[in-house]
Amino acid sequence: MNRKYLKHIILKDFGEEGQRKISKSAVLIIGCGALGSSVSGFLVRAGVGNITIADRDRVEEGNLQRQLLFDESDIGKSKAKTACEKLKRINSEVNISCASEDIMSSNIEDFVKGKDLVIDATDNIATRMIINDACVKNGIPWIYGGVLGSAGMSYNIFPSGPCLRCIMPDIPVSGEIPGCDTYGVINTIPAVIGAIQSTQAMKILIGDKPETSMVRFDIWENDFSLIEVEKNSDCECCVKKNFEFLKIKKSESVSVLCDNSVQIVPPQSESLDLRKIFDNLEGIYESDLNELMLTFEMDKKEITLFRNGRMIVKGTEDKGVARSIYYRVLGL
Repeated sequence: MNRKYLKHIILKDFGEEGQRKISKSAVLIIGCGALGSSVSGFLVRAGVGNITIADRDRVEEGNLQRQLLFDESDIGKSKAKTACEKLKRINSEVNISCASEDIMSSNIEDFVKGKDLVIDATDNIATRMIINDACVKNGIPWIYGGVLGSAGMSYNIFPSGPCLRCIMPDIPVSGEIPGCDTYGVINTIPAVIGAIQSTQAMKILIGDKPETSMVRFDIWENDFSLIEVEKNSDCECCVKKNFEFLKIKKSESVSVLCDNSVQIVPPQSESLDLRKIFDNLEGIYESDLNELMLTFEMDKKEITLFRNGRMIVKGTEDKGVARSIYYRVLGL
């Protein structure tokens, strides 16, 4: 008996068989911010055999208030890569991989392939609708999670429904979906919701009966409730199998993010020679290069350029300014 998991194994609802199932499972965690930090930590410590973490962002000072995996020495680093390095030191028995990528309609199915479960730790509804379509289409359960202010929610979604589209049938399929959160978040609620998501994940993986209602908890008001969700008999996703969010034709995406920055995503993933771009910038702009990204300052803006062509321009909310910098850097 592996003593690392003894406290789980001696639980009557868990046992050695439950631990064996968890050790052979593959889980995808999309997002490694406040929720993702908690979920990944719990599941790695529980001994989930294979964990993939996908997150497009870097660690920022403002993240440290609630994102438990990171500290001041991590500021400026890739969240996914940094998380993987720290989690591997927690449990070397777990196979952990990271992807510093933006999850979108063109790559989501590659990520969910072969997974037993997907966990949502994102912060925008557009990505969640893509996750919903991909998981329902590929027959994979997933767990929605969200926090705002002092409250949070968790909901287990299965391919047969009810799915997220049943709850939100009017989300536009085309056009920009607002994703910028302008509200505060108390730093304790992500850990609570992350714990709920992680517990439900273990129940799903070992074949126990998971919660079918949406769980809502307000930690400030100490208000816990279960919300029954009904399947929409006319749902485009889990009933009609019309996966509209996976059919979106990707064009250049330019979006304003929450932290006074603009993100530019090319229509197709690139494979940039970051070393060449770094050499061109050296001596003109203060810059830093690692295997995942190039960071530098230009026109009093902080620029992060990823190997796949995605760029974040921090210090402006003007899309035109961001595009101009993007084209100048890539010589377009």
